[in-house]
Amino acid sequence: MTDDYKYKPLEKRIIKEYNKIRNNSKCEVLCNAPFASMRFTISGNIQVCCYNHLLLLGKYPDDKLIDAWNGENSKLLKNSILNNDLRLGCGYCSEIIKSKNYKSVGANNYDYLKKSNNSWPTMLDFELGNNCNLECVMCNGENSALIRQNRENEIPYCPPYDDEFINQLEPFIPHLTEVRFVGGEPFLIEINYKIWEKIIEINPACNIIVLTNGTILSERVKNILTIGNFNISVSSDGISSEIYEKIRVNADFSVFINNLRFFLDYSHSKNKPFCWNLCPQRLNWHEIPDIFSFCNNENINIILHTIFFPPHTSLWNLPKIELEKIKSYLIKREPVFRRFNKVHKQNLGYYQSLIKQIGNWIADKNKTENANNLNSSELKKELFSKISSYISESKLFSDSYKIELIKLYTEKLNKIFELMDNKSLIKALTFMITFNIELIIAEIANSSDEKLKQRILTAAI
Repeated sequence: MTDDYKYKPLEKRIIKEYNKIRNNSKCEVLCNAPFASMRFTISGNIQVCCYNHLLLLGKYPDDKLIDAWNGENSKLLKNSILNNDLRLGCGYCSEIIKSKNYKSVGANNYDYLKKSNNSWPTMLDFELGNNCNLECVMCNGENSALIRQNRENEIPYCPPYDDEFINQLEPFIPHLTEVRFVGGEPFLIEINYKIWEKIIEINPACNIIVLTNGTILSERVKNILTIGNFNISVSSDGISSEIYEKIRVNADFSVFINNLRFFLDYSHSKNKPFCWNLCPQRLNWHEIPDIFSFCNNENINIILHTIFFPPHTSLWNLPKIELEKIKSYLIKREPVFRRFNKVHKQNLGYYQSLIKQIGNWIADKNKTENANNLNSSELKKELFSKISSYISESKLFSDSYKIELIKLYTEKLNKIFELMDNKSLIKALTFMITFNIELIIAEIANSSDEKLKQRILTAAI
């Protein structure tokens, strides 16, 4: 960042509106994540949250965990948030706040975290491997080793996490109130068990949140659940065997439902909330009202995750007429929500937020659908113009480096584009110019050449 950096805060009016609906009305800052959270991705990237992919705190094993937490980028992001400036990689949340779809803002997920002692994070988020027994249609090889093997036909990824990583974690553990584990499938990732055992030994009160696909329920899983302070959430995208098994390739719906009952009973016995994580997509939008009804009846909290990638499974890039059809259907089929039930109230908020989000996508179509009429040369020109504009206006890079960086990113992309036929190239480019440019740049900046290539090839499907 340049020395003459000037903060550009969000409008006070928008911040005031957003603060009214936040999960914690006592929040002192726009986002708690930089002050309380640290996240580890399968590639070794160290982030403050699962939304800011651009401004990394560090990369394991190149950087020590304590140095990442106390490093320059951490300080920059904290100061930016204190000044209500979301330009240091927080563009995803910034866009949603500006669209006034406040319930969908990613920062909401960090509102309840304590930040009273900034010397240490109070929450760590782990995505340490891609071992998984499923090949979900909206997933990729970075999150499923089977997809990497069978769909992408590439050599396995090798996550960098080892015993030294656990050693470096130890000083953090006493300060934690919560840890989160995603995958892959967390119950199939060996290092997770070592970390759970270490947390149970050092800080047994720490809340261990695991997001599982609900298909793994071995004796080993049951044993660790009995000794740790676990909070289980499941991810599922269908309420019928037909849709569930179409999306969750390799899964058996009856096994999932049986395991769901076990995890639900476990949560009730521990007096823990239970969450169903749902990804609205092209294959399941018509089942969304029924999923909400099921969860309302079982008193299960629903959490929605927006799929932006891969584009062939996403809702956001459907034609305007299709989005209008989905929006009308969801309004017409709205489930029964009991307003005085806390779980129902939260689920209603997510349901209404989804409808509003679809409405925003419909409004955006007027700006983006003309991209479908451009040829590959015109699309490339548009993409490179967006990249150039973002970097030129960014305060993350020194002015002397910006021209070189634009050239570097352009060359990096062109090498991949040269491998593609014209039809695939047009598909990929159309996706890229209508997608969040900050996330595109984060992918170029922080992914290996091979991972970036795989992302772009997948965008062309």
